[in-house]
Amino acid sequence: MPPDFVRESATAGLLSAFGVVIIFCIAALVARFVISTAIRHRRRVAEKSLDVQVLSAVSGPLVLFLLILGLMLAYQALASVDDPAFEILADNREWAFRIWLVIVAIEVSYLGSHVLQALMVWYLENIAERTATNLDEKLLPQVRRVTPIVVYSLGILMALDLVGISITPLVAGLGLGGLAVALALQPTLSNFFSGTYLITEGDLNEGDFVELDGGPAGFVVDVGWRSTKVRDRFNNLIMIPNSKMIDSIMTNYYSQTKLMTVIVACGVSYESDLKRVEEVVLEVANGVREDVEEAVDDFEPMIRFTDFGESNIDFVAVLQADDRAASFVVRHELIKRLHDRFNTEGIEINYPVRRVVMPSEVVTE
Repeated sequence: MPPDFVRESATAGLLSAFGVVIIFCIAALVARFVISTAIRHRRRVAEKSLDVQVLSAVSGPLVLFLLILGLMLAYQALASVDDPAFEILADNREWAFRIWLVIVAIEVSYLGSHVLQALMVWYLENIAERTATNLDEKLLPQVRRVTPIVVYSLGILMALDLVGISITPLVAGLGLGGLAVALALQPTLSNFFSGTYLITEGDLNEGDFVELDGGPAGFVVDVGWRSTKVRDRFNNLIMIPNSKMIDSIMTNYYSQTKLMTVIVACGVSYESDLKRVEEVVLEVANGVREDVEEAVDDFEPMIRFTDFGESNIDFVAVLQADDRAASFVVRHELIKRLHDRFNTEGIEINYPVRRVVMPSEVVTE
């Protein structure tokens, strides 16, 4: 409450209001100077420390709050002056107080949004890189985008409630409106939540080689919130909606380990010495394992005869490659060397053969 001499004199009231504004402007400048000095001092010690981020976020909202507080107190000082010129201010004091509450609510939202964003930026720059998963690196940028909308929405609802406006019908209306928007954006939301599932599960990461059942195959470039980008073997970038990724049967060749088993099917004629065939195949496979950089050194090659085929006795030769791309190199080299060695050893791989048996005599009447 201002003193009596201020309330009784219009000039004194104006001077006091002006003085209040000046004092709070100076306080805002001092606060800004103190915070800036503290930030510069802390940056010499640690450039990306948490207190630097928080102080930087608090600086702007605090200065703005002091300026607005000075204007509000100046208004109250003028509204208390017993002079006809200021009667309109006194009559609207209640409205001014409500406006002040709205401004405070918005200011608190402004401060909360800045602080939360500063905390998330600090976490991304200092902690996220050292975690075992990249989930936080994918999740927090999206949360940062949504945070201001959520915080300011809550601030507006709180401001309306403070000034006596019932927010229950508004919340109900927003609920119905949100339901209508959700129905209209169902495909987009389906992709969004599917992307959330893919990211949070952690079973699909950048660099994995995946193949969709009846769909494309390639290396994962990025797992986004709406689509997953895959680069195929022709170096084309394919964008697959996340809902399709979830609904399809997908094989991740890099899940758990990048190592990939290479199985080459072949067959030799029935006249072949199977013991010698086994020795030759193992020698060739061991040579590929030792000579080809993409082959896994500690995997023991195998050969297994599998079936009595129509023209050959079928078998499979098994090696292991470093990853999906390396498997093509290992398979190529194994087939090439087996073909050359079989030719050298005289081991025959038959073409499909059909034996036609004709009767020795034709019976006629």
